[in-house]
Amino acid sequence: MKDNLTVQDFREIFTIISEFMDEKKDYLCQLDGALGDGDIGLTMSKGFRGIKKHLLDFQEEDVGVLLMQSGLEMANNAASTMGTLVATALMKAGKVSLGKSELKLTDLAEAVNAMVEGVKERGKAKVGDKTILDSLSPAAKAIEEASDSGMSLKEAIYSASSAAEKGMTETIYMQSQHGRAGRYLEKSIGHQDPGATVGAFIVKGFEEYFNRMNN
Repeated sequence: MKDNLTVQDFREIFTIISEFMDEKKDYLCQLDGALGDGDIGLTMSKGFRGIKKHLLDFQEEDVGVLLMQSGLEMANNAASTMGTLVATALMKAGKVSLGKSELKLTDLAEAVNAMVEGVKERGKAKVGDKTILDSLSPAAKAIEEASDSGMSLKEAIYSASSAAEKGMTETIYMQSQHGRAGRYLEKSIGHQDPGATVGAFIVKGFEEYFNRMNN
C-alpha cells in the first residue's frame, strides 16, 4: 500500500485539481456571484492551469521546491484574494517540506497544517469566519488525527476529503466576516462559501488521485 507522495504524485494530483477547477469553473463563479465578484472560478482555473503547465517541465525531486514553485505560479496566474491565499498556503507547505523527496503521512500533516496557518496569517481570518479555512482546517485536523492513530495514507486522505466537504457545507449556515462577502452581513447566511468550496476541491483532488490509482 502506498505510504508516501513523491514529486510525480504531486504532479498528477495538481493535474487532477486543475481538471476539477476547469470543470467547476461556472459553479464556483455562481457561488461567488452571490457573495463576491463572481470570478473565483476563472481565477482558480487559471491559477491551477498555470501550476499544471509549470510542472510538466519540473525536473527536481524535492517536494518542497515543487510546492513553493506551485505557489509562485498561483500568485503569478491568479491575481485575486483567493489566488493570494492559495499561493501563500502552497508556499508555506513547501517551506516545511524542503529537502524531502517524498512526504509520508506525518510530513503531509505538517504541510497541511502549515497551509492552514499561512492562510490564517495572510487572511487575518479564523475558522468559522466563512472562508477557505472552514474546509482546509478540518482536513488538516483529520490528517493529523489519522497520523496519530496509525491510519494509512489513503485512509487519511479519504478522511480529510470527507471533513473538508462537511466543513464546506457548514459554511451555508455561517455569516461572512471578510472581504466583499462580509458586507452582506446576515444576508450571507444561506449561501455556501466559494472559498471553502475551493479548499474542498483541492483536498478532493488528493482523494481522486487515490481513486484512479486503484482502477
